Amino acid sequence: MMMNRTAGVLKMHWRDKWVWIYVPWVVLLFSFAINVIIGILINGQENINSGGIASIYVYMFIAILIVQAQTFPFSLGMNIRRTDYFIGTSLMCLLVSAGSSAILFLLSVVEDLSDGWGVNLGYFYLPFMSDLSPIARFGIFFVVMLHMFFLGFVISSIHRRFGRNGLYVFFTVLLLLSTIGSFAMTYYERWMDLFIWISHHYLELFVWMIPLIAVYALLSYGLLRRSTVS
Repeated sequence: MMMNRTAGVLKMHWRDKWVWIYVPWVVLLFSFAINVIIGILINGQENINSGGIASIYVYMFIAILIVQAQTFPFSLGMNIRRTDYFIGTSLMCLLVSAGSSAILFLLSVVEDLSDGWGVNLGYFYLPFMSDLSPIARFGIFFVVMLHMFFLGFVISSIHRRFGRNGLYVFFTVLLLLSTIGSFAMTYYERWMDLFIWISHHYLELFVWMIPLIAVYALLSYGLLRRSTVS
């Protein structure tokens, strides 16, 4: 019975292909096309490192906010348990992240082999990936996307559990901590040390996203278990 309900949640999400699949790739490919046009206009005389690939990750963060707001009350109205909703939605996040990351990886390979699409464009193949194995490159795409999904999931779950006031408190505390941290870094002149550390350990940051994803998932599950439908 649990598997049937979880499969039902997956089917519910799969019906909304526009939110999960089509829109993020339309946004990404539109940004990519603009960068290619720019490369053509300057005749590939300069290397272009656009960073436009971030658009799909930002969208995935926003997408889960929209998805939960639209589907959680509907699911409970269909007598789907909160646990089944969480598992089914998490599986959908895993599947979309895996599929999207595979496509991003393949595009990065083509970009590398084609010298930046013939116009010296660095869009999918990021400079630090040159020394990484194919599995590691795919892993980075996958982990970052999953991180964005579950970060959005836990934030939307805070709203689901505590409402707008809960979000106000959450972002107020986050802003307060950020302000104190920024002040301390500036006062003790540690910004340069931080940037140097990141430049030497940036790959470790991707690894540390994995336990963060687990924390986000546990928090999301706990919040949804105690949330209301309204």
